[in-house]
Amino acid sequence: MWYQSNDLRLERLDSETAVLWFDVADQRYNIFTPTLLHQLDAVLDVLAGSPPRRLLVRSEKPSGFFAGADLRTFANITTPAQAEHLSGLGQRLFQRLAELPSCTIAVIFGPCLGGGLELALACDYRVVVDRPDTVLGFPEVELGLIPAWSGCQSLPRLLGIEKALKGILLARKWNAQEAVKNGVADKLLPAGNEMQPLSSDLLAELPVRKRAWTVQAAHSLRQTLLERNPLGRSLLFHLTRKTLAAKVPDDMPAPYLALKAVETGIRSGIQAGLAAERQAAGELSQSEACRQLIGLFFARERYRKMPPHLANVPRPEVRKVGVLGAGVMGAGIAQLALVRGYSVVLKDVNDAALETGLKRIRELCDKAVSRGILSAADAQERLQHLKTTTDWDGFGEVDLVVEAVVEHVGIKRRAYRDLEAILRPEAFLATNTSSLSLNDLSADLKHPERFGALHFFNPVHKMPLVEVGRTDRTTEATLAALTAFALDLGKVAVQVGDSPGFVVNRVLLPYLYEAMRLLLEGAEPSEVDHGIRRFGMPMGPFELLDQIGLDVAAHVTRSLQPRFADRFPGDPPFDRMVLAGFLGQKSGQGFYRHRDGKTQRYDAWRPLLDIPSDLRLRLDPEDLRERLIYPMINEAAACLGEGIVAEPQDVDVAMVFGTGWAPHRGGPLHYADHLGLGSLVSGLKQLAERFGPRFQPCPELLRRHSEGRPFYPPEHWQKLTA
Repeated sequence: MWYQSNDLRLERLDSETAVLWFDVADQRYNIFTPTLLHQLDAVLDVLAGSPPRRLLVRSEKPSGFFAGADLRTFANITTPAQAEHLSGLGQRLFQRLAELPSCTIAVIFGPCLGGGLELALACDYRVVVDRPDTVLGFPEVELGLIPAWSGCQSLPRLLGIEKALKGILLARKWNAQEAVKNGVADKLLPAGNEMQPLSSDLLAELPVRKRAWTVQAAHSLRQTLLERNPLGRSLLFHLTRKTLAAKVPDDMPAPYLALKAVETGIRSGIQAGLAAERQAAGELSQSEACRQLIGLFFARERYRKMPPHLANVPRPEVRKVGVLGAGVMGAGIAQLALVRGYSVVLKDVNDAALETGLKRIRELCDKAVSRGILSAADAQERLQHLKTTTDWDGFGEVDLVVEAVVEHVGIKRRAYRDLEAILRPEAFLATNTSSLSLNDLSADLKHPERFGALHFFNPVHKMPLVEVGRTDRTTEATLAALTAFALDLGKVAVQVGDSPGFVVNRVLLPYLYEAMRLLLEGAEPSEVDHGIRRFGMPMGPFELLDQIGLDVAAHVTRSLQPRFADRFPGDPPFDRMVLAGFLGQKSGQGFYRHRDGKTQRYDAWRPLLDIPSDLRLRLDPEDLRERLIYPMINEAAACLGEGIVAEPQDVDVAMVFGTGWAPHRGGPLHYADHLGLGSLVSGLKQLAERFGPRFQPCPELLRRHSEGRPFYPPEHWQKLTA
């Protein structure tokens, strides 16, 4: 051994080749900690004193190369100067690595993200192992940060400016094959070579020569025109700023500062670009967006683990799953369970419905193969563990049934009666209902203690949230089993009590209700949607309605409205549109026209709702946000006050990961604290005076305001990032 410390070691293979192995202690993945950075500084001193001809940079962890920097370090920074110092330290170390006389080769498998990719880009060559979890990218802007350890300088010089901007500003990620195809990596190795020595043939293909950190030659005429002259570069940066202004929500500084760092480095040189990175790191460390996004990262990790009160509850193991209903949701749940290693029995009323479900499952498996999540052989093998039936054959052997049939109390109850005659005594039953009361659904069950909810969101394979619901009689063993299943599927699991719509749909109800009120007053859907996207939602309320389907929205609203009739009298007029065939994307027309993958403005719905063509309501952006966002905050607080959730973060995590609720604002209750409860209560009361009692602040808001008690106390941040 040439050099060894706690987290890395330097090993000579022969007279010409050495390996720098990383294995950060007490971590599942390699991450850059302050301790590791100082160890890297020491080993670079050794290498500078006696450089090998060739240096391989590798991970000893089977989990992968590097998952990035330790966010806890950044989360506990209190001043811009601290962030600038940390950025400068990483830049200096990676520049030292890049300037070694040795030819450096990064051998990458698994995650190579953030600071891990910056380390790899400081090497002369990158070799990637072709396995499903290999992924390279800069996710920093999703955390309110930028690549500030030289990534905004190295990636443009490797790929060209336009490609690099897409990688940095869009947080684009490349799998192993894409990395080689796009020039991020140089060579592709087959899976199984993670820990093997590189072959002499491969090493011979990678010349023992340094690569200069300079802009590479143009690969296309477009790149030549845009990137090889000052006028083209000015146009490229101008167009990028224009795109950011149209797409990036308000109060999100990271993409703009990343663009500035890239542009500065191209116009004024690497050292000026590195200085811009350091300055950006300092500014972003104190931004509200960065704080909330990093907080959500830690919250997501928390909700991907078993809650402490359930962690030690004994529960039967779930290995075989029954799915009742082969529609969009049932097929999605079945496919995800198959991919995650469960055996699945899928039931529907007839062969035609089953065949439709099977087709969707196969399509989802094909997509997983195309994205590198599964190999073709693995997908075929998993499909062998799927059984379909139009009766109850096989359900006597399952450990858990997930019911995903039509949203009708009577139909679900009849299915449960049949199921209870077949299920083993220790088997669990969960409903995927999105709008019905769990206590109502379980009223006739002989064993209601084994019943709960697993509310997935569409599309199941993409949406990260599952609401795990309980009745008054659900046991902790049932909750633990349902939660463990959701977590094993890779989901963020939030515990919720029995309320129609649980948390997500209940909080969405006043939002969509108010959007329809605005529509009837003459608001233009595209203007409303634009204003809400500026706030940070992934789509506006009318875009959302078109996506989920107006028929679905009508059904859910009818189910929820009686429970909240005192605040939301009357159903939104979805039924008139549904009867006329205006279902949204699925029918090609809703509040917008949908054709050939394009969404266009559309006014044909106006006569259906008796809205005069000349009626136009112009809303101030602030008024728009207050009318749509304040009711959501109010309902979120009501969920907390009524005990539907145990703590504020349950609501915020559910809304962000279930709907995409403005992540850089942290969720509705985080945003309430940001606004100030006094300002929020005052604003709701003013809205109630103007528009009616639906805006009256709920008791929980009034109580916290009178007590001067925010939803999140100051110590919350320290506990979250501990």
